[in-house]
Amino acid sequence: MENKDWLNEFPELKKVNANNPFTVPDGYFHNLSERILSLNKLNALTVNNGGFNVPENYFDELSGNIMSRINIGEAINVENTGFTVPEGYFNELTGNVQSRITIEEAVQQETAGFEVPQGYFEDLQQQITARIAVEKALNVEPQETFAVPAGYFDKLNAAILDKTVNADKNAAAVEKVKRQTIVRRLFNSRIYKYAVAACITVVIGVSFLIGSNNNPPQHTATYLHTQLSDIPVSEIKNYVEQNLDAGETQVMLTDPNVSDEEILDYIDTEL
Repeated sequence: MENKDWLNEFPELKKVNANNPFTVPDGYFHNLSERILSLNKLNALTVNNGGFNVPENYFDELSGNIMSRINIGEAINVENTGFTVPEGYFNELTGNVQSRITIEEAVQQETAGFEVPQGYFEDLQQQITARIAVEKALNVEPQETFAVPAGYFDKLNAAILDKTVNADKNAAAVEKVKRQTIVRRLFNSRIYKYAVAACITVVIGVSFLIGSNNNPPQHTATYLHTQLSDIPVSEIKNYVEQNLDAGETQVMLTDPNVSDEEILDYIDTEL
């Protein structure tokens, strides 16, 4: 088989590719022994050992064995050693628990004795003063702050009636008195206007006559008379009727040309 003569003897092998078609991972042969040992251990664990086994004639002797175990327990006479409590334990339980709590609180306290709030003594004087003021206010007897005039309630009923029921009657009486009182005017305003117009006309005429007969004095007051002499009497009369009233013509009633008889006749005629 030297010099590859076997290729000539086995033509089928000659047809196979000379390159190796199989490959293995890197480091495969270095870890091969460890892999083989692990596989053997896994196979040993998966082998079925047949489960549990019982001794021969176990079930036939089971009843006798149980009775024997019971008899042995009764013979030994083992006492029950469960939990026990002292006599009167539950009667004193509440007091014991409270005492234990008090002792633990006393041990855990950092400071012993009485404590006061922060700033207690700084505000003590103000608190005492306020407490005294409150007690005085509570002890003061209530006093009447409102007062009514003497006989107020005696006259109250009559006052209410006057303002309600008798109000209409009082208003009617006042209205009746007002209607009975009639104020008559002594003079009509038109007579005043005519009288004033006549007086002004007389004054202007007299002034004009005096001014025409005498030489006019050399002063500024004569200018007014000159201007009035140029105004017609009708315009003066119209001005008086439109602008003058009874209050402005009271001074003109002293005209000597109006007699008392004429005034009385006018009153009888107009009123």
